[in-house]
Amino acid sequence: MSSLEHQILVACSEINPDEDQLQNFRGCMSQAVNTGRLINLAVSEGLGGFVYKSLLKSGSLEAINPRYKQELYNIYYLTVRKNLKLLHALNRILEDLNKEGVEVVLLQGMALLQEAYEDVGLRPMKDIDLWVLPDSYQKLVDILARQQYQKDHFYPDTYRKGEVVLDIHTHLLWADRIKAREYLLSKSQDDIYSRAGRIDIEGHGILCLSPQDHFLYLGLHALKHNFERLIWLVDIKCLVAGWNKPDWDALIKRAEELGHKKTLRYVLYLLTHIFSIRLPVDIASFISGWIPGYIEKKILHRRIEGYPIPTWAQLMMISNGRKFGERLSFLYETLFPRPEVLRQVFANAPHLSVPQLYWRRMLQVIKFGRMS
Repeated sequence: MSSLEHQILVACSEINPDEDQLQNFRGCMSQAVNTGRLINLAVSEGLGGFVYKSLLKSGSLEAINPRYKQELYNIYYLTVRKNLKLLHALNRILEDLNKEGVEVVLLQGMALLQEAYEDVGLRPMKDIDLWVLPDSYQKLVDILARQQYQKDHFYPDTYRKGEVVLDIHTHLLWADRIKAREYLLSKSQDDIYSRAGRIDIEGHGILCLSPQDHFLYLGLHALKHNFERLIWLVDIKCLVAGWNKPDWDALIKRAEELGHKKTLRYVLYLLTHIFSIRLPVDIASFISGWIPGYIEKKILHRRIEGYPIPTWAQLMMISNGRKFGERLSFLYETLFPRPEVLRQVFANAPHLSVPQLYWRRMLQVIKFGRMS
């Protein structure tokens, strides 16, 4: 059974709630809510802005302790400030990219801010994620250098300038760090890149993933991180809010093409059980006709009840549907990546030798197993 605070987060996860949804939210808030705990949980789940706006829209904001009211106000408007700062930085980068004809694909939070979110203060972001094909990588890096971005010492594809952080991907599913992640796709990333569509951000063009590829990418990203933040599922819910049956049909077809029917089922299972979203009949049967295994069900219901899934679970689930050899290679390299990746994992101990890195990693893996 999920906590009352988790139920409130689910109740306030609509961008434009109708009166019934607002009434449901008021009903949750009328109970014995630990407001401090609610705010802490909302921040950790990425939904601080949603709580603030739901309290405001429902007329419940004035009923809470003034200290908590101020805290939520600060959370929302600091998110607005940070996102506008990132957006301004992105526009400066796009200006030079467009001049030099360098194409990049906008991912995750900033892309969702353009496609799904109407309120700049609802979706917290720490950085800007850009996907660039290897042939254009150096051109992008040169532009960033001219704009005085500095490469991170431990994460060479991370660039910083003041508060602005850029995370550059040369492989959509992070195979630039763990090569075996290439096995997670049944098609080349060039196929996904070719389906990307152009959007306009304040007069500057940039590519975004096709809606179906975006859905699957967000699902894989959330699974890679153990579904530990509710905002990642809210992202997907908001992305599909205006979808019609042809959009859903195309999603199932695309999941089959990329070899991720299981990932799609995991995500839809969570969306329907957490948020009770309504799916077209054919799509609902895609879920109802699938019975998760005992372990899968236990894992998914941990997230439904408000807890992240165990660390080891994503290793099993994200590669589900791949060939045995591919899954084994993915599992091994993820647990024991090359030394330069381990140095990022253990950045606080730069003096370690290669054997010491792998010994520490072995102890870490054993610890994760015991905790799970």
